[in-house]
Amino acid sequence: MIQPPAKRVFSTVLCCRLGLALAILTLPAVCGCQQPNADLDLDNPELAAFVRLMMPTKIEIQHYLTKPFDFEGTGDADGLEVILAAYDSFGDPVKCVGTFHFELYRQRMASGDKRGKQIAFWPVTVNSDETLMQYWDRPTRFYLFRLKLAEGPLEPGGYVLDTRLVTPTGGKLFDDYEFEYKGP
Repeated sequence: MIQPPAKRVFSTVLCCRLGLALAILTLPAVCGCQQPNADLDLDNPELAAFVRLMMPTKIEIQHYLTKPFDFEGTGDADGLEVILAAYDSFGDPVKCVGTFHFELYRQRMASGDKRGKQIAFWPVTVNSDETLMQYWDRPTRFYLFRLKLAEGPLEPGGYVLDTRLVTPTGGKLFDDYEFEYKGP
């Protein structure tokens, strides 16, 4: 039986697509490509150079976006919403892993050290897909940390927020932000 031209074209396209899909699925095994879970040699100088290239070299609190935050909906700020960027050596925003340490101090006036009494300390570890996606804001390419105070609302006054990132390689990056909270 002779097939109509439309049906022959459809079956030819279908056979081509199935063949292409099969080739794509078997190509890594045939070529000897490494699988994503392959063992890594951490003493490899090329790997060390790659890690240095991809790790952040700077963190920066976004001053215009970081602000006191009202968790309870009472009108009083009882925490902070911290927007933070990590940049690689080229100045491009990057994702990173490690432990972020956030320290909030009352601002001390007329002193060489502006950090007065410590109000809060929040360690936040980002070390998995889940924690990365919990804090990473894809549209802005910034990290978003909502940090609740353990005791009461934030009082009006001046504050200093110190931020430190300790990377898995032992590197430490710092930034701080001085701000004034005027109250509700």
